[in-house]
Amino acid sequence: MIRHARSALLAFTIAAAGLTIAPVHAQSVDPCSVYTCMAGVSGAGASGGASCVPATTYFFSLVVFDPWFDAPATSQLRRTYLMTCPGASAATNAVLLNAIIVEWGSVP
Repeated sequence: MIRHARSALLAFTIAAAGLTIAPVHAQSVDPCSVYTCMAGVSGAGASGGASCVPATTYFFSLVVFDPWFDAPATSQLRRTYLMTCPGASAATNAVLLNAIIVEWGSVP
């Protein structure tokens, strides 16, 4: 009986740990959508309207606290996330990426 309870507890713990360490991309908005929508918000294209709300909301949810708001780390986290979009690091798009990060990278 105790062995069965321990096995069940171990299985539950392993399953819970697997859920908490899932990759960010599995739970997030497509980085290219976020890049495109933030470009629009920054004035380098169409704003996207209501269809961009999830993307911009996700972008602004990427925040680092240690224990207070850490603007440089937040900016770096957002840059790293946007760079997971394959086209974001192309030479012509890198300028726009930098403009997005300068304007919105450290906004809490």
